[in-house]
Amino acid sequence: MLRGMRGRLVLKTGALLLALFILTVGIVAFFFRKSVIEGSEEEAMTIAELVRDTLTSYMVLNVIDRKDLLLEQIKDTRGLEYIRILRGEAVKRQFGNGMEKENPADPIEREVINTGKVKKVLLEDKDKVIYRLVIPYVASSSGQVNCLQCHRVKEGEVLGAISLAVDLTGKKNEAFTMLGLYTVTAGGIFVFLFLVIVKHFDPYRRLFEDMKKVLGNFKEGNFKSRLETDLRDEAGELAQFINMVGEQLNFILTNIREKVSMLIGYNVMETENALKDTEKIVEELVKISHFKRTIEQDIRKAEIYERLETILGDYMSLDKFSIYEVDERRNAMRPIAVQGESMWCSEVILENANECRAKRTGHDVDSQEFPCICPRFAHNELCSTHGIQYYCIPVNIGGKVGSVVQIVYEKDMDMFVRMLIPYIKGYLQEASPVLESKSLMELLQQQSYVDQLTGLYNRRFLEEIVDKLSAQIKRRGTILGILMVDIDYFKQVNDKYGHDVGDRVLKEIAQTIKNNVREADYVIRFGGEEIMVLLVDSQEGAAERVAEKIRQAVENRPIEVSGGVLKKTVSIGVSEFPKDCEGKFWQCVKFADVALYKAKEGGRNRVVRFTHDMWSGEEY
Repeated sequence: MLRGMRGRLVLKTGALLLALFILTVGIVAFFFRKSVIEGSEEEAMTIAELVRDTLTSYMVLNVIDRKDLLLEQIKDTRGLEYIRILRGEAVKRQFGNGMEKENPADPIEREVINTGKVKKVLLEDKDKVIYRLVIPYVASSSGQVNCLQCHRVKEGEVLGAISLAVDLTGKKNEAFTMLGLYTVTAGGIFVFLFLVIVKHFDPYRRLFEDMKKVLGNFKEGNFKSRLETDLRDEAGELAQFINMVGEQLNFILTNIREKVSMLIGYNVMETENALKDTEKIVEELVKISHFKRTIEQDIRKAEIYERLETILGDYMSLDKFSIYEVDERRNAMRPIAVQGESMWCSEVILENANECRAKRTGHDVDSQEFPCICPRFAHNELCSTHGIQYYCIPVNIGGKVGSVVQIVYEKDMDMFVRMLIPYIKGYLQEASPVLESKSLMELLQQQSYVDQLTGLYNRRFLEEIVDKLSAQIKRRGTILGILMVDIDYFKQVNDKYGHDVGDRVLKEIAQTIKNNVREADYVIRFGGEEIMVLLVDSQEGAAERVAEKIRQAVENRPIEVSGGVLKKTVSIGVSEFPKDCEGKFWQCVKFADVALYKAKEGGRNRVVRFTHDMWSGEEY
């Protein structure tokens, strides 16, 4: 079957030329037939006039009996099928009925005798063609022969008719022969024209087929395809214009991608569809820009990490990944988010951040680059069998690796993950300065809550948390132990050894206190050499036991100073919130301070639990 443009061109051109050929043959046949019939009619009219004039002469010469010989000679010489003379009613009245053969033999002849009009009939069958004419003789006084001289008739009256039949079979056969020759000749001409037309339009056909492919590639975003043609007319100009458009679009889109890569600092993965690549890049840039504006309004780093987790899990459909934060002070790593497993890396990185290859080198770690390149990946046995792969991206925060994002994926998802990595880096690049800013803010806030000498929380921190903490204690129905610790004879240390030694003593005792309470408890430098300890969710009586533990630990710890060793003691006052103060925190602090005063009054280096008989004043 003929398909495509070439097939349609061949079919349509062939159909058009065939229609023209048939029409031409039909027209030739029609006019040939018409010419033959008109020639036969013209010849019949000539015979009729000849017979009429000859019969008139015979009548004048009185040799009318020779008419049959005349008709026979005309029949033989003219190739007639038959020829007869018919008598009209006027002649019959004047000269009698004549012979039987001179009477009308059929309705056609009678119609002519009655109407005086010529009658023509073409009789055709498969073997023979007869053209029959019946021509009337009408009386007329004008012309070469004055009929009224010999006939007693009126002007216009029918005298008779001549009936003859011409055998056109021979001419029909000649016509068919001529028509056959014409058909063969014309057919050959039309076939030649068909081949010439097809050959002439073949370059155009190829051009349009190539144009369809190139424009189809344009539609799919591939603007590297070009049209090739030798045509130098309007079609060639159109091909050049399309090539120019493709080159310009390819240049523009390539330029956009290059500038975007320069803007974001890395190359994005390209496909064959430059249009969709560019659309994807612009769409992602818009989303990344929106992401940046959003996280800039977040208060804490935790909120930013939560958004990154949502982007990786929900938007990018990743189900295995980790986000780690680097603690520079401890040189350790802390998992922020882990999906698909409890830990994808060995827990050793939680103690030593340099065990993480991405953190240590500051470069991407790709298990495809070198099989199972990082020994701290916890599932290297699966990695070695190509079951899963990983890609770790360090995030620079303030010139150092502050976070690491780890993508874990199956081998068959490699192409999908490779496509996502540039966009993941885009989000991380925008998050980096914001994380740095939030880290500095948290550090400044933390420093504003921490006493720079001892590293303990300060009075400002206490004021920040007191309402929330006391509400939690009440809601949980537990006890908050309040210890007021004061270093005995601390002023003498400053006076005797100087403030540097005093600071050293204060720091050592503060560290000793921290070492003897839980992580959940708060140790606060309340003022001067006075330290407050808040024991969260304690039990009744436990605060007094912890206070005694602290007192003994301080008493038993030697403090090295220049020129010797010092030993110091502490006095501690204890109260319990909300039991001792009816739920009023600062009143309990006052009661612990009263108990501390009683401890000092009782000789120092001791723990005193507040009792209500110690306080005789009004409510604090």
